[in-house]
Amino acid sequence: MTMPSDKRAEAELDLLLDAARRAPPAPDDAFLARVLADALQVQADARAPGPQPVPRRARRAGFWARLVATLGGAFALAGFGSAAMAGLVIGYVQPEQMIDLAGAIGLVSGESLDLLPGFDALLTEDLSQ
Repeated sequence: MTMPSDKRAEAELDLLLDAARRAPPAPDDAFLARVLADALQVQADARAPGPQPVPRRARRAGFWARLVATLGGAFALAGFGSAAMAGLVIGYVQPEQMIDLAGAIGLVSGESLDLLPGFDALLTEDLSQ
């Protein structure tokens, strides 16, 4: 339900919008000059030569470059290599500190530590059950 004051407000708004449609505001000359200068500058920048596209065959990276990128870059690859070498040294050389640590926690009672035990026990099958 509309009230008489609502109808009067709508009528006044319609008159205001009709007047705005009949006489749209015109932009001033200074504004148009700035827009034109900006457009000419953009056109000049677009005509400037940019970097030349690389041929498709030259863009394709080699196997090693893709592998390094997959692993996370050169620093990540260096970290993987360092961890692998540390694992080999600890496993093969058996530093004295590792043997002492293993003896302190009760893993080994002699002078050598078998860090790569055999897995034969895992291959056997207990059929008695």
